[in-house]
Amino acid sequence: MQQMAGELAHHLGKHATDKPLSNCWLYGFLKRWESRISTLKPSALDSNRAKHSTPEIVAKYFDNLEVAIAEYGLQERPDCIYNLDETGISPEHRPPNIIAPIKEKAQAVTSPRSATKTLIACASASGHHLPPYFVFKGLLKSKRTNF
Repeated sequence: MQQMAGELAHHLGKHATDKPLSNCWLYGFLKRWESRISTLKPSALDSNRAKHSTPEIVAKYFDNLEVAIAEYGLQERPDCIYNLDETGISPEHRPPNIIAPIKEKAQAVTSPRSATKTLIACASASGHHLPPYFVFKGLLKSKRTNF
């Protein structure tokens, strides 16, 4: 933010150089606009997921879901509709704070890390859920047989 503001101020002839503006300027800017913007940490969004989360792909998913629900007669059977999801928990990654509109959900595209712990959750459309299941990295021991 400070870098872009410095470049803009230089371009408009308000600042002698295009160097970033000071922290004092940033705090004043945030104070003046506190009703419209805030600083927050973005949630991590894997680059592959970001690439495949276009409005067209999401709409197609829900169209296919509607067809499947009708095909199997599940409109009145929420107890038979389950959603299972897994997510990786990476303690190393901490995205930086960013400036965004108030009540906006920010996301940062990240690369997967190898030290991830896996969490699996499952719930039905009627509200029934299974306990969470954690998967931790273990030691892989291979047994070789010589023929």
